[in-house]
Amino acid sequence: MNRLRATTLAFLVGTVSAFAQSNFEGGVKGGATFTHGHTTIPSVALTSTVSVPQLDNQSNGVGTGYSFGIWGRQNFNKFYIQVEVDYNRFVLKQKTDFTASPAVATYLAKTTIPVSVPVNFVSESVLESVNVPILFGKKWADGKVRAFIGPNLLFTNKAQVKRAITATIAGASRSLPEATSDLKNPDPNNPTEKILEVKSFTYAAEVGVGYTFFNRLDLDARYAVPVGGVYKNKDITGYLGIATVSLGLRLF
Repeated sequence: MNRLRATTLAFLVGTVSAFAQSNFEGGVKGGATFTHGHTTIPSVALTSTVSVPQLDNQSNGVGTGYSFGIWGRQNFNKFYIQVEVDYNRFVLKQKTDFTASPAVATYLAKTTIPVSVPVNFVSESVLESVNVPILFGKKWADGKVRAFIGPNLLFTNKAQVKRAITATIAGASRSLPEATSDLKNPDPNNPTEKILEVKSFTYAAEVGVGYTFFNRLDLDARYAVPVGGVYKNKDITGYLGIATVSLGLRLF
């Protein structure tokens, strides 16, 4: 019994000592996201006789969102591991031009258009997700300068796209009805929503650098690419890049 007590006491002392010397840090963080990219969407059948041609969406500037969450960092002799739980909002702005056939133009305008017309799509896609980055990093300059890399797990909470459509009809520009689509829970009877349905889970590759001020404030800049793909439809191709600038506060 005495040996058991001694062993238990030694284990408890060792555990407390290990935590005391574990060099574990943690805190909160917040910042802004900057998203850009382009996508190619294959032809979509609107009805049995009407199809939208392939759309080559180009970047229409950088979309700004936000990021906030908590982080924990375990420091070792030559490297560290940092795990975070963040909530993020990503905004992707795109545009494309194509020529709509009379059937497609009539479908989009909700009125009869007997000729092919130039159409301009301007879209803004918004994705909100819970992210879990698992980062492996190294420090320099007495721990002030950091660099890190690792996977980022994305669990989609919300996804939608808003489209502003303009057509040139008889030499005059005409705004067609705007459309908003839910890409997280698409309407199965809406072909444009169904083809753009996003995954509930995907993953990204992330890399970044950071600088620590006053041993308490972490300024980070990072860049992520969703290598696991965002859309369920594998025929949708393109590129999506997400930059994040954040400020973290070490609480312990």
